[in-house]
Amino acid sequence: MNDSSIIISNVSDASFAIGVAYGKQQAMDVQDFVSLKSFANSEFCPRFLLDESNDHNIGYGLAGKSVYIISTTSPHYTRNELAMRNFILASAAKENGADFVTLIEPDLFYSAQDRGPRTLDHPQITNFESRRKFVGQPWSALLYAQLLRKAGVDLVMTVHNHKPGVMAKIYEEVFQDQVPQKKKCFINLDVSHIVANYILQSGLARLENGGEHVGFVAPDSGAVEFASRVREFTGLKNSVLVNVEKVRYGQRNVELNIDEDVELLKGRDVFILDDMVRTGGTISAGINLLAENEKSRPANIFFYCTHTYISAEGRENLSSPHLNQFITTNTIPNILNRDDQGRLRKKTVVLKIEKWIANAIIQCVEYENDPDVFYGKTSVSVAGNWYEVDISTKNPQRFNTRFVQYELI
Repeated sequence: MNDSSIIISNVSDASFAIGVAYGKQQAMDVQDFVSLKSFANSEFCPRFLLDESNDHNIGYGLAGKSVYIISTTSPHYTRNELAMRNFILASAAKENGADFVTLIEPDLFYSAQDRGPRTLDHPQITNFESRRKFVGQPWSALLYAQLLRKAGVDLVMTVHNHKPGVMAKIYEEVFQDQVPQKKKCFINLDVSHIVANYILQSGLARLENGGEHVGFVAPDSGAVEFASRVREFTGLKNSVLVNVEKVRYGQRNVELNIDEDVELLKGRDVFILDDMVRTGGTISAGINLLAENEKSRPANIFFYCTHTYISAEGRENLSSPHLNQFITTNTIPNILNRDDQGRLRKKTVVLKIEKWIANAIIQCVEYENDPDVFYGKTSVSVAGNWYEVDISTKNPQRFNTRFVQYELI
């Protein structure tokens, strides 16, 4: 462990933060570094627990230290409350002399609110109608970045952001005082190699002959790049990639269009790959569309997403009899709760990525390696060391499938 680094969380006993600290071999527990207290009036007041031995170092107890704030969703606090805790923790770290403060928020708060009524330079701003729909709303992603910087955050690290290019531009603009020093201010970690490793090692799909029995599906145009990277990292050159076009007419009114390429999926073991799932309605519709179409009917259907907002509606939709397995990560930790999984316990597999985050801290922040280079093809063969598989005893996959050896590229 680097003794100059401190890993903390904005919530006491946060399992994800504890896992990251353990992966980084931090000797002290996360909460031993900071006391997270609230006053009777509900105001939050953290205190870093450091030995102030004399008058000269008061206010500089964190001098020479790098502080990493791990922030994930919590069943006990809203995102608004957690965001405020991030600001106050960062401010406390800087006011006590911390050299560098990093916010690690795998599912970056407010990043879906990535434009406002005056936003012009955005890939989805194409005409008057695409601007008018945001009139009266705030540009919350920009505000969140501004507040983080004002509080003292120097770097934000996230995982598989929905629009990483848009977010990177926002954070680079807000953190522009870092740019002349060639300091990174925004890192979006690519989880593709971990997903590829799991596909290769899980025994779910028939991998022989370069993956001629395997198919990859992007459920909308925004997922094509991710699905392409996963396919590339598996090295299954005879597999196919198909894009299902999604047209959104409202928050819950979505239409799916498929073209003739969908016939390439017939009889294959198919992996649908996306960044997040909330209600699961779109994915459920896509699964049924593929399974019930004689021209496209796959042999097996597996669905992976990085961020899972488990809900009663999501459990209902993902319980489709056509879905063989649902694979996700624990960026939103309550997915590990068996009660929250409900009926999905029978098909849910969670990839716990705390060790991967710990490794990213070392490689991409402390050693300042280029994330795009470090998480490239050469990392696929060792990606299995960076995550753990969590699976319920109710899931028959636990007993029927063993991890197989496969020659990784």
